Amino acid sequence: MAVPVLHLNLAPRPTLWRQHHRVLGWAALGLGGAFLLGSLGLTWRVYHQASRAGRDAVSLTEETRRAARSEAQIQAALQSMDATREQARWKLAERILQERSLPWSRVTAELEQCMAPGMRLKSLQRTRGNGQQVVMKLKAEAQSRVAEAAFVDALRTAPVFSEVILERESERQGGGWDFELSVPAAAVPPPFELRPVKTGPAPTAPAAPPKPVAATPRPAPAPAAPGAARLTPPPASPASPLAPGDKAGAQTRPMPAPNDDEESRPPRGSRLSRRPPR
Repeated sequence: MAVPVLHLNLAPRPTLWRQHHRVLGWAALGLGGAFLLGSLGLTWRVYHQASRAGRDAVSLTEETRRAARSEAQIQAALQSMDATREQARWKLAERILQERSLPWSRVTAELEQCMAPGMRLKSLQRTRGNGQQVVMKLKAEAQSRVAEAAFVDALRTAPVFSEVILERESERQGGGWDFELSVPAAAVPPPFELRPVKTGPAPTAPAAPPKPVAATPRPAPAPAAPGAARLTPPPASPASPLAPGDKAGAQTRPMPAPNDDEESRPPRGSRLSRRPPR
C-alpha cells in the first residue's frame, strides 16, 4: 500500500507589509517628518504672536503712562491759569477765526451781485451777533420802492446770507427811500458762484391812469338885437406861398369876425356909406 503525499507549506502567508514594507516604511517616515515640521511651524507662529502681543502691551503701557503724565501736566497748567486774564485773548482768537470764515472780498462780491439798478450803499459794517455769528449792517438808499424790493429779494436768494432783517425805512425829501438792513451770514458759507449782474435803467412804479376830465358845457350865445344884421365869418383861405423878400416867420393874421351885438357898417368912401338926404 502506497504512502499518501502530504502538501505542507510551513512558510507564513505573504502580507501587504511583507510585500511592500520598504515603501510603507519610507511613507510613514515622511508623514512623521511632515507632522514634525508642521508642529514646529505652528509653535514658531504662536511664539511670534506672543512676543508681538507682549511688545504691544509694553508700548500701550508706556503710552498710557505718557498720557497720564500729559493729563497731569495739563491739569496743573489749568489750575495755575487765570481765566479772567486769558479771556480777552480767547475772545480775540474767536473773533479772528469767525471773521476769517467770511472775508471782505466775498462780502463785496456777493453784495455786488445783489445790487439792483436805482439804488446804492451808503455804509457797510461787519459785527458779531449773540451766537458769535457774523452780521452785516447795511445803510442804503433807493430811488423807488421797486428798486428797494429788488435788492431785498436778491439778498434773500443769496446763499451766503441766512436772513434779511429790515430795521428802518424812511422816505427822503425830493423822492427816494432810505433804509437800514441787518443781514446775518451763514455759519458755513457755500462756494462762490458767479451770477449775472443786473444792469439797465432803474425800475419805476407803474404810473396811475389819468383821471377822466368832465366836459364843461359852453354858454349858449346871446340872442341878437332886433333889427341888427347878422353876418357870417368868411371861410379861411389857404395859406399863400411867400413872396420873394418876405420873412419866413411872417404869418398872416385872420380878420376878426364881427360880433352879433355890433352893427355891420360898409366901408368908408362907398355909396352905401353916404347918408340919405333928410
